[in-house]
Amino acid sequence: MLRLSLVLSAVMATAVLAQENVPMPQPPSASRTAPPVIAPITRDGVRYESRWSHRGVLFAVDEKSGKPLWQVEVYEYLVDEQVETDIQEVYFKSMTLDAKGEALLIEDERGVRHQVDLKTRKAKLLTWPVTVNVVEASPDPDGWKYSVELKISNTLTRPLKLDGLSVAEKGRLSNNLFQVEVDGQPISYRGEMAKRAPPDRFIELKPGATYRTEVELSSDYPVPPGKHRLTVKFTHRNHFSPDDCLLESKPVTVELGDEPIRRPTVKPKPKPKP
Repeated sequence: MLRLSLVLSAVMATAVLAQENVPMPQPPSASRTAPPVIAPITRDGVRYESRWSHRGVLFAVDEKSGKPLWQVEVYEYLVDEQVETDIQEVYFKSMTLDAKGEALLIEDERGVRHQVDLKTRKAKLLTWPVTVNVVEASPDPDGWKYSVELKISNTLTRPLKLDGLSVAEKGRLSNNLFQVEVDGQPISYRGEMAKRAPPDRFIELKPGATYRTEVELSSDYPVPPGKHRLTVKFTHRNHFSPDDCLLESKPVTVELGDEPIRRPTVKPKPKPKP
């Protein structure tokens, strides 16, 4: 059934691309479902397209002659050599022209969004995923004491640069980085709002590395005593960094009752000494 689905998807893709006068790509392996069919976009005589043969690459082609003009690698993800390569392939999920007609907005199959400037022919991140978990919560007569773990993993093949204040470096909160709700009602941020010049250094996250920090939120986003449903989400721009993009997590919800919560954080194993 999977192979039949792939064949049908490939036939549909071929028909669409043939109407657009695009060279026929090679279909992907049967180890995964067929990638989305991305219709080419034409602007000022140039056709912009993706190809199954080159994942994460945008091609610019002369509309009339079909002559290749240029190409840019929008993204490249790390590949785990212990896992079958085919199922790790990441293709474009959607591609649209921005409101000004000056850039292409691309979302990949992991939900990460990218932008390609058609003038400079450069790609940049628009978003990057973050993971948030409530790791500790203790009832108190004055309100709940609780902490969250913030985790950002670099799955790209290049370094990812993080602005320290935008990711609560060393667990210090000096900006409104979280969205907190109690029983569906937002809790206003009561902490510091740092005003400063652009930093002269960044946290450089090497390919395959993960940034982790634990942040105590009780005083900055106070939760009253009693039983509640607590929802926490991280969303903030990676300000001043060369990777100036929106860092965002999915919301995480926990039930606060009579008993404290303690979830051990998962720390990376130390590398063996040579």
